[in-house]
Amino acid sequence: MTVPANPNSIPFISLVDCDDHKMDYLPGSSDRLVVSFSGVGSKRDQMPGYEFIGSASDGGRNHVLLVSERRRTWMNDTALSQAIVTEVEKIVAREDIQDVVSIGNSMGGFMALVLPQLTRVSCAIAFSPQYSMHPDHVPEETRWQYWRNRFPGFTHETIGSLDTDACDYYIFHGDAAVEEVHWGRFPVNPALNHFILKGVNHNLVKSLKQQRMLGRLIRLAIHRKPQKLRVLLQSRFDATRRDRIAADIPAGDETRPE
Repeated sequence: MTVPANPNSIPFISLVDCDDHKMDYLPGSSDRLVVSFSGVGSKRDQMPGYEFIGSASDGGRNHVLLVSERRRTWMNDTALSQAIVTEVEKIVAREDIQDVVSIGNSMGGFMALVLPQLTRVSCAIAFSPQYSMHPDHVPEETRWQYWRNRFPGFTHETIGSLDTDACDYYIFHGDAAVEEVHWGRFPVNPALNHFILKGVNHNLVKSLKQQRMLGRLIRLAIHRKPQKLRVLLQSRFDATRRDRIAADIPAGDETRPE
């Protein structure tokens, strides 16, 4: 079964479509697969819409797997996580994929950071991801309790250690207090491309869209261009790497190699 992505695109190929979740696929021409996770969305009774479709596809160059979940479990439903891994590995084998990238915003960002723990992922891109939805880890978090109270349990209490030897990470947060309770608990590692944007809240993706840089930022992350990405980001935002905040190094004094 195919479902049109939008009036100007080729149709999705439906891989999984059940009451709880759905996964659709867009073929590409390269050896890269981008797995895009949906966020919470705005309507409880509806499946969240797909996100980052155009940026993930990059004009049909990349294969794309789109994932949406009605129950919003932040990857804590083992049936869902196993289904995602199954579909990813099928595409990798069938299309001879050499580069797997995960991407998401908020809940989707958390899921994008968890996926490398479950299957081979070369690069994970996360906008405004939570560190944890577990009240023992982030007791200050009071948003999304409707969903958290319905979790089947916790199989992924946090985003984990983020192994930079196995995967490249590009993580973006605003500096608002409700965001700092999460990013302040992330690992402090110079190998993580983790940026904090001053004066930005949870709607970071919206801010990037308003500056017309979201697509370019994602493309640079997918192609592992951290220096160019930083320059682009700092051309419009007061953005500082997380490890430099921890070390109290000024934002302009950043000379990491490409």
